[in-house]
Amino acid sequence: MLSDDKRRILIAGGGIGGLSAALALAQSGTPVQVLEQAAAFSEAGAGIQLGPNGVHVLRALGVADALAPCAVTPEGVHLVDARAGQCLTTVPLGPLAEMRYGAPYWVVHRADLQRVLLDAVRATDNVAITQPFRVASCAEEGQRVQVTSDAGDTVAGGALIGADGIRSIVRSQIGAAGEPVHSGKSAWRLTVPLDEAAAPMQQNAIGLWLSPGAHMVHYPVRGGAEVNIVVIVEDRDAPEGWNVPGAAEEFLPHLDGWPENITGFLAGQTGWRRWALYDMPPPGQWSAGRIALLGDAAHPVLPFLASGGVLAIEDAAALARSLAFAKGQTEAAFAAYARQRRPRAARVQARSRRMGRIYHMSGVMRWSRNQVLTMQRPHELLRRNDWLYSYRADEA
Repeated sequence: MLSDDKRRILIAGGGIGGLSAALALAQSGTPVQVLEQAAAFSEAGAGIQLGPNGVHVLRALGVADALAPCAVTPEGVHLVDARAGQCLTTVPLGPLAEMRYGAPYWVVHRADLQRVLLDAVRATDNVAITQPFRVASCAEEGQRVQVTSDAGDTVAGGALIGADGIRSIVRSQIGAAGEPVHSGKSAWRLTVPLDEAAAPMQQNAIGLWLSPGAHMVHYPVRGGAEVNIVVIVEDRDAPEGWNVPGAAEEFLPHLDGWPENITGFLAGQTGWRRWALYDMPPPGQWSAGRIALLGDAAHPVLPFLASGGVLAIEDAAALARSLAFAKGQTEAAFAAYARQRRPRAARVQARSRRMGRIYHMSGVMRWSRNQVLTMQRPHELLRRNDWLYSYRADEA
């Protein structure tokens, strides 16, 4: 039995959202205990895109400088019609995005981001990590929340934040309705050394290749030493999991008509990992008393807007601010946090679904999409994302 501290906030989950929340809460002097189910933190994962809205929060958390050497600032997003082999347009990023939004647009390896957050957490006196601790149940007891692991261990604190992912146990414990539903798509992921990548992938840019029923995203990570590649295809039979081994021949039939230098390169790579993509509307209940949800536990996001990870980082900042303003009124703070964040999350989710449909258009719709993209000014395409990248969770 761990000692009880009614000031301590428990966080179920030591992913990007959970670690960000731990740092944000610790900055106000709040003691935090992170309950992580894995026995050790893993280096597994792939790339993650960090819009300026996310970088602002990382700066506020004091970790941006440590992450900067691993980050890459891409010059733009090249949108390519994969079957035609034609670049339709480039959405500018680089200095223009930094000037417009006050922070850069970064792409990093997820393991680098987690390592930087974890190093900062371990260097913070009022944050402890307990692992392995797989949450089995949780319940309020007066002004405490008691959490029990599947091994029968218990810990108590003044509040609990469920940052335990799309299959959140905490979400189920507070009675929030909704279950993840397979989207009918899967993502195939791989990182390769930059000098071994296909020539179009060696640019300092995000490549977004569009075709009927499939698309591919690639961008540099690890300070530019590697390239992160993600191929997303229609796949209704994908096994559940985010790191299932597989082979290129399982998704290559979906890339019919793509340039041979791309398909040949993809076919020659080993180590592919398959990630079944799940979706779920935000539950109507994000909090119950002294328990609140964060990140995928509250709002799983399809990856087509590249904003799921940043949305969890935003949640962390918003939740910490809400608790600070509430001056000890935890239940009111959690309710206010949910009211503030629910519209933002719903908008990101809806736009992500829409972008997925646009990427996979076929026939006349594909032709129309291409015409719109080629006719619009690149700066206008960036301006359309102002609602996303101008948001300041560290100040809202």
